[in-house]
Amino acid sequence: MKNSFLFISLFLFFACSTDQQPVEIQVNPPDSIIPEKQMVLILADVHIIEAALVIERNRGIDAAPHAAFYYAGLFKKFRISRKCYQQNLEYYRDDPEVFLKLYEKVIRELTEREKNFVKSDSP
Repeated sequence: MKNSFLFISLFLFFACSTDQQPVEIQVNPPDSIIPEKQMVLILADVHIIEAALVIERNRGIDAAPHAAFYYAGLFKKFRISRKCYQQNLEYYRDDPEVFLKLYEKVIRELTEREKNFVKSDSP
């Protein structure tokens, strides 16, 4: 179920494109580039946060206060600001091939975490 949600989300993300010719937009590198390995870990955590927020919304819980709390924890954990995260996300998204490879690593990271979670949860 968790993997299905992730794959559906990624599919929708990449499927939402227009038939217009792409416009070349040059995104300048952010002041401080987050290394790819760290960005993978950050994005994996982002998807876990978003999944938790979806669960809360589905249960009728106002997830907005929790979102701020979760993201504040994420930024503190990785010692980055929201602005730094957003700039780096735009930077990596600017090159679709790099972004796709990055997300392949994110999926592997989440799959590995799920395996470890299932192992530690079983008797």
